[in-house]
Amino acid sequence: MNRNLYLLTVFIIILNTFVFGIGTQFLSIPNTARELALGINPALMGESFSNPAVSNSHVQNPDIFISHGSWIAGVTSTTIQFSKGTGGIQIRYSGISDLEFRTGIPTDNALAEFGAYGASFGGFYSKQLGNNYFGFSLKGIGFQIYDESSYGYAADLGFTKIFGKYFNVGLSVLNIGSMSVLSKTAPNLPVRVLSGVRYLSSYKSWSNEILFSIEKSSFNSGLIYRMGNEFTWKKIAIQVGTQLSEKVNSISGGIRLRLGMYSFQYGVQIGSQDLGLSQMLDFSVRLP
Repeated sequence: MNRNLYLLTVFIIILNTFVFGIGTQFLSIPNTARELALGINPALMGESFSNPAVSNSHVQNPDIFISHGSWIAGVTSTTIQFSKGTGGIQIRYSGISDLEFRTGIPTDNALAEFGAYGASFGGFYSKQLGNNYFGFSLKGIGFQIYDESSYGYAADLGFTKIFGKYFNVGLSVLNIGSMSVLSKTAPNLPVRVLSGVRYLSSYKSWSNEILFSIEKSSFNSGLIYRMGNEFTWKKIAIQVGTQLSEKVNSISGGIRLRLGMYSFQYGVQIGSQDLGLSQMLDFSVRLP
């Protein structure tokens, strides 16, 4: 095997490993700092995009939401959403730069440097029937690494039922779709099935939310369990959470401040995989 063919073979192996092991996984990264702090849960009302039935909590005023942060291994993530009434649009981007292409032979300098990114753009719609909420979203997806790219689409389905003032359950199925061929094979999407419960208690100026969810992903062999708690006093909320799975466990926390029409949220997560600290910052404004 000559040197050029050897390098091409090694590059294709690296490309497939990166794309199918990490690539479309950007669709599994938490969208918001609140999701990062509490854990992804389809029963979480507002500022959580894991369930299109409750993505905007059916607030009639226009709402602009921006989230930005860093995920593990240097991946950056940004989410922008505009919603009003029963629908809205969302843009999402995740990327990593300064990747180095090297062979198995030690060298002082990399053969090449490149980046990788994934992005999605789409809209969502939800409908309330009594105490039941139904949601649907459709998004276009693009992924690129080096000079290879893949494009596709995916749909999300969601449902939430509210029992009285303090208890609700949620169910969602995310990323049902397909991608175009990349390096002879089409990347798989992380199809995710989530179920969750939320219990709210309140007294005068304080409230407390307890959350629990279970996720089954096509990219993971076992189940992912998440538990979270959010304590709110007047305009300030403090969150703590934990995630348990076969390979990775994590703890998380965050704080939110509401000032009239503005809201600020910070979330952080520490995982057992030892790949760095994940943190996000949210900003939202509810227009009159």
